[in-house]
Amino acid sequence: MSGSSEAARGLARVPLFKHLEAPALTRLEQQSWTRRYPEGQILTSEGDPGDSLLVLERGQVKISRFSPSGHEVVLAIVEAPEAIGELALVDGAPRSATITALAPVDVRILPRQAFIELINTEPQTMMMVLRAVTSMVRNTNERLSDLLSLDVPGRVAKWMLVRGASRGERTPRGIVIPFELSQRELGNELGTTRVSVNKALKMFESLGAIQLGRDEITVVKPDLLLEFTY
Repeated sequence: MSGSSEAARGLARVPLFKHLEAPALTRLEQQSWTRRYPEGQILTSEGDPGDSLLVLERGQVKISRFSPSGHEVVLAIVEAPEAIGELALVDGAPRSATITALAPVDVRILPRQAFIELINTEPQTMMMVLRAVTSMVRNTNERLSDLLSLDVPGRVAKWMLVRGASRGERTPRGIVIPFELSQRELGNELGTTRVSVNKALKMFESLGAIQLGRDEITVVKPDLLLEFTY
């Protein structure tokens, strides 16, 4: 993409747009705009109009829903670069979840009309949307399976193993995993409480499977964690 702007090159890193050539990416850049949100800011709320695609260019957000009693259920943690909100753009329905910044984030906002034009001119984009939806359904099914089949230590162990495989750094001490979430937020993600997450982490630490740091977890014995996921 020689000669392309930095923003267009950033869009090319988003899985939904990786098939696009430079001219299409440049059009998307021209039809969109960026916003910066601080940690803790709600980007969109459940029930808001689904009138734009959010492209997360920097940072991390959580996607969650709230029960009538106010209990938060975290559906996913999304890290840049990624697109969010494809479903609302396709069917025109309101947002089905709330999106909250877990760290300072940069978001590119693409209006629904520009996204529909992209689908009409670049039909392969719809296939990318279908792949994203398929992945979302599979992840949801796996989460439901974990809730039904694994106890809290099993869910925490699996979270660390998956996180270690995707974001971990191998060091002489073990696999170092960034741990930006609070234990309460991790509990919401895993369908349990902060106290239960804390007990599980302390248990794994006492077994020598992990070492807890301020903003990181070092997995020392992944095989031991794996035993808790069956």
